[in-house]
Amino acid sequence: MIASFVGGWGHVEPLLPVAALATRRGHDVSFAGQRAIAGKLTELGHRVDIVGPDTLRSEPSPLEAVDRSAERRVMRDHFVARFGDARATSLAQLFERERVDLVICDEVDVGAVIAAESLGVPCVTANVIAAGRLMACEVVGTAWRELRRAHGLADDPACELMAGTLALAPVPRAFRDPAVPVPAAMSFVRPSILADVETDVAPSPAYDRPTVYVTLGTVFNLESGDLVDRLLRAANRLARSDSVDVIVTIGPHVDPADLQPCHDRVQVARFVAQREVLGRSDAVVCHGGSGTVIAALSLGVPVVVLPLGADQPDNADRCRDLGAGIVLDPLTASPGEIADAIRAALHARELRSAARSLAEEAASQPPIEHQPELRRLVGP
Repeated sequence: MIASFVGGWGHVEPLLPVAALATRRGHDVSFAGQRAIAGKLTELGHRVDIVGPDTLRSEPSPLEAVDRSAERRVMRDHFVARFGDARATSLAQLFERERVDLVICDEVDVGAVIAAESLGVPCVTANVIAAGRLMACEVVGTAWRELRRAHGLADDPACELMAGTLALAPVPRAFRDPAVPVPAAMSFVRPSILADVETDVAPSPAYDRPTVYVTLGTVFNLESGDLVDRLLRAANRLARSDSVDVIVTIGPHVDPADLQPCHDRVQVARFVAQREVLGRSDAVVCHGGSGTVIAALSLGVPVVVLPLGADQPDNADRCRDLGAGIVLDPLTASPGEIADAIRAALHARELRSAARSLAEEAASQPPIEHQPELRRLVGP
């Protein structure tokens, strides 16, 4: 079995529970994706085939206003049309060479879906666009249809086949934008963070102060301009005036020594596994990436969202519409405004109640190992 991904770590992480389940069921699992992620997967003990494109940058860039139309064009013209075509060819060759009997891929990796369908191999897709808008048929449908024709496959006017044989959505059902149709193959399952926090983390000592987790992810932290500085200033304010503990992650390419001095209750790290921090977090501040937002809300933790690009504005909309989060403009939000939003996330009863409702829904969804079609594909 091959687990294929076209983006960064946020596109890999939802594949890991399925890969682990398949391994337990006797499958030989390897990964296929870009070079920048290979090292981390290798450290976890996985074999990785490098299949481009390499999309991740390592140098900082200025913070720019989000252009939703441009983000949709990127998804349509690059991820579906351009990358989809290239990966459909290269992955078909890899799948044939490895004689795979099952493919799992992130939902944006449509080239893997095309390659699997062309070879008659079952394909399980994993949701990475939580609100659903960026992968809606009205956004990528024309590119999807042209891609299918280029690879000799029948038309799929409603984009139903883009979901593969089975689409797993480890997302609270209510979080998906109700305006976006749910593919027939999609099954909403319990987010893995619930099991991670329950089983992988030792019980924490009693905390007498609130804890706030601040992250801009592993990709967009480099496209955030001075936002990290403003977040740290807000964290210092809260640590001093509200006795709040703050954990800030800055990603692998930012040197903590280049940042401003922090209060003793503000911890800065390049990376902290979400399962190690979310279980004791009272609020999360983030860029709105699907992985962080869904993990936080699935544990009932309200969010403050400063969307930077990709599907983050759509996720921010859903957080606001559902009453589980506060949305700020990353270009203009001052340290004081950020600190005030965090205080609201920590103390506003309505926000916390809405987040708990999403957590209850997430917990009510079946674990992936109980999903009938997945059990059929990977074995009982």
